[in-house]
Amino acid sequence: MDDFRHTYLRLCKDNHVEPQDCVLNQLKGFESAKKFKPVLNLSTNSLSSKTCHVLGKVIATDRTFVEYKFADCMLSEDAIKGLTHGFSINSYCKKLDMKGNNIRGSGAEALGRMLRQNHTILSISLEWNAIGMLDNSFALFCEGLGSNDSLQALDLRNNQISHDGAAELASALKRNSTLRALDLRWNSVGLLGGRALLEMLQTNKMVCRIELAGNNIPGDVLKALDTGLSQNEDRAMLTEDHKNKMVVMTKHIKQMEHDKAIQMNELMDTIDKQEDLMRRSKRTTTEKVSQLQETLEERKAAFNSLAAKLAMTESELALTEQKVNDSNMLVARLKQELTEKVSTQQEDLRKEHEAKAKLEARLYKELSEAQDKNIQLETKLEDSERKCRMQQDQIFELKEQITHLQAEQKIKGTHFEERIQQEKNKHREEMKEGEHIRNKEVARVRQEAEETETALRERIQRLEMTRLELEEEVSRLKNTNITDKMHHEESLTIARQKIQSDEENRHKQLEEKLRVTLTLKDELQSRCNQQSSTINEQQSRLSSHVLELENMKKRVEEANEALAEKNSITLSEVGKVKIELNQTNNKLEAERKLQVELREKLEENDRKMAEHLLKQREILEEKESEIESLKRRLKIKEAEVNGIRDEEMQRAQVLQMAIMNYVNKVPKSEAS
Repeated sequence: MDDFRHTYLRLCKDNHVEPQDCVLNQLKGFESAKKFKPVLNLSTNSLSSKTCHVLGKVIATDRTFVEYKFADCMLSEDAIKGLTHGFSINSYCKKLDMKGNNIRGSGAEALGRMLRQNHTILSISLEWNAIGMLDNSFALFCEGLGSNDSLQALDLRNNQISHDGAAELASALKRNSTLRALDLRWNSVGLLGGRALLEMLQTNKMVCRIELAGNNIPGDVLKALDTGLSQNEDRAMLTEDHKNKMVVMTKHIKQMEHDKAIQMNELMDTIDKQEDLMRRSKRTTTEKVSQLQETLEERKAAFNSLAAKLAMTESELALTEQKVNDSNMLVARLKQELTEKVSTQQEDLRKEHEAKAKLEARLYKELSEAQDKNIQLETKLEDSERKCRMQQDQIFELKEQITHLQAEQKIKGTHFEERIQQEKNKHREEMKEGEHIRNKEVARVRQEAEETETALRERIQRLEMTRLELEEEVSRLKNTNITDKMHHEESLTIARQKIQSDEENRHKQLEEKLRVTLTLKDELQSRCNQQSSTINEQQSRLSSHVLELENMKKRVEEANEALAEKNSITLSEVGKVKIELNQTNNKLEAERKLQVELREKLEENDRKMAEHLLKQREILEEKESEIESLKRRLKIKEAEVNGIRDEEMQRAQVLQMAIMNYVNKVPKSEAS
């Protein structure tokens, strides 16, 4: 508000114009008001042309007021030009009131130029002016109106618009596609102007309201105009309803796409978390296996050191061969002890074999359960069984080697009895220490193997649970998509049925109107027949009077005059009936065209609904393809889990073989 007032005062000073008190008082009233309405009301004030030029410059850049009122200001043509120049540039004003300013001639031309250049004003009131007084000026005004693309309401009441001006206005409205309401009351449109407006309605489908009271237009033309306006109004309502439905459907589809994107992101996050967890578990298992391999290498180094000690002992025994003969009694007793130890070792081996058999049975049971869950692992299970058989063969070979070594040990014992007697105490102590160490190592390795096996079983169970959860999630998403698809199809079917029912009701109404019109036509035809019969009766009467009253010429002449009058009346009535029939035929033709347009509109709506349904189906197919891709990724993850499971089983078998090798090597060292 301050900007407007300062700009007005500055421009008045620059143009050497004295600011008018009415304008300043109006602006000060806005400043003192608590609630500011963006309306500048200068009505009933006498504004000079210079003041209007200054106001036009201020209005050109103003963004404060959305409505300006200059009613009953008796503005001159120069004042109108100054104001319209400002409104031509202004892009913020929505409503303009210039009622009662005696606008004519160049003022009307200035308004036409303003309408051609302005693209924001929605309503203009030009009541009680003389815009239609000069045809050339009004033609320029109509050209500007035809080029305008924003005006929705125009008030031209009492503007001396003739039938020629109405024709110009109708020609301009054929090019205009935004005007909805036009007020032409209290002008001189007449029959020709009404017909021009009626012809305009056949082209312009946007005008929904035209006020034509006090224009000396026949009733049939007014009825035809009302019919065309009601059709335009119905069409506008249908278009608006269709636009609203399309906006609602678009918002609903966007919301669905947003929800599906959120669900897909959540599912992808869950899959990434599962992959991260699997990588961590795989890394942990790899670290454990590497630790076990390091432990196995350490045990191999210990076994090698024991073998070196055994070689040194054998070299020492070779030096004591000469003393063997003196220790025969001691050898016999040592043989008995060795026999007991061998039996003990055999018992330990038997127990280990039983434990191994139980372990193999348990492993076979687990493998059979896994085979029931996944048929694809059969080949790998067969490889595992073949490896187990190879291990059994290796065990049998190791048993034979043990027996062979025992026989060699007995042979060596017969040769080295004397050395055995000397080293008896030392050997007993070493055997006890070795037995104790071996028992500890075997117990520890067994415990580690059991712990590893338990951990691997738990991990396999967790992976199975994860796979089941992912399958349930995929099935749930698929069910959700199916329900959403069915819901959309039902909503589209309901909408289409509603549109079809509305069109059927409209068609029934039009058929009812057609039936009433046909009834009226039949009544008019009957009246015409009655008039024809009346004419025939009069002619028969005339002939009878001519035959009977030949001598009464005066009466005959009077009868002829009466007959001529009746004939003229009859002909006038027949002409009226023909005009009414033509009007009825025109109405029927208009109704037929309306039905054709409605059918085309229905076909267009069906086509749009089909296109919309096709787009919905394409979106659902894309979602289903995304679900299929997720299923493929899930299958890949399951394959990776199965691969990890197979690797863990192979590592467990390698660990088991290492334990068996360790257990088989310990008796060799004890025996030697």
